[in-house]
Amino acid sequence: MFEYERSLPLDFKEFSIIRKDGYTVRDVSYLSPLGGNVPAYLVVPNKEGQSFPAVVFLHPGQGNRATFLSEAEDLASKGVISLLIDAPSMRKAPPQDLSQEQVLTLIVEGVVDIQGYIQTVVDLQRGIDLLSSLDNVDSERLVYVGHSLGATWGGVLAGVDERIKSYVLIAGFSSVSKWHKTSEHPLAVLIRNKLSREQFNKFISELEPLDAVHYIKKAAPASLFFQFSSNDEFISKDQANTYYTVASSPKEVAWYETDHLFTECDTAYRERLQWIMGQFGLDSYNHLQPER
Repeated sequence: MFEYERSLPLDFKEFSIIRKDGYTVRDVSYLSPLGGNVPAYLVVPNKEGQSFPAVVFLHPGQGNRATFLSEAEDLASKGVISLLIDAPSMRKAPPQDLSQEQVLTLIVEGVVDIQGYIQTVVDLQRGIDLLSSLDNVDSERLVYVGHSLGATWGGVLAGVDERIKSYVLIAGFSSVSKWHKTSEHPLAVLIRNKLSREQFNKFISELEPLDAVHYIKKAAPASLFFQFSSNDEFISKDQANTYYTVASSPKEVAWYETDHLFTECDTAYRERLQWIMGQFGLDSYNHLQPER
């Protein structure tokens, strides 16, 4: 399902360069094996003649490749390369002047796009291919950071690709199919109301095999750090606890008093950064005690 030909050309392109104090932000793209190009930022320390550890970032559904840019810049100042991609769902500009009904239809079409979810995982793997091809990347030290959409499909990635050594998964679904079947969130209700029973059942039957719960148990030997919100409008405590419980070890979890998007949650950011640097062996790391 997530297989592709790794010998395909990357067709790596660079569109602009912004040089900052100690690092460079490059606006780039690479070829998706499933069609089109993957827009990305490549944030690189301004140091020559050495290889750096690297982080792959994937944003929440409410964000884009710029969501984690400030974190990537912070990591660059500490000697870490970052690749931040746009998920397939973010690559098409919506038409202008749509009616409310047309907007709702587009939302439903995006949510039920199973191929888009598969492409998300494949494009992440292709991003790892890109990083591994760069002379200044230490491909033995790769970390993944994903939030919401990024944490849900990052859990799948953890079960199908062994090259990432550590994962930070922020507010992800363990079973997005279960959420669609049971949640009373307005988005879940909208999808159920807009689709016929036959369409909805078909959607769930195609989505359920993609649930992260089937893959995260195969993440070992990669290390996992889960971050969840106690006040999450999307991720229930049951979803969160299931994600952590079924995951392979080594694993850790931390909970925060914030919303789904971790708005102004500096503690989560500091602990995430500290954990990443610890995985790279670049900084001291105070062990976080898992909460169950």
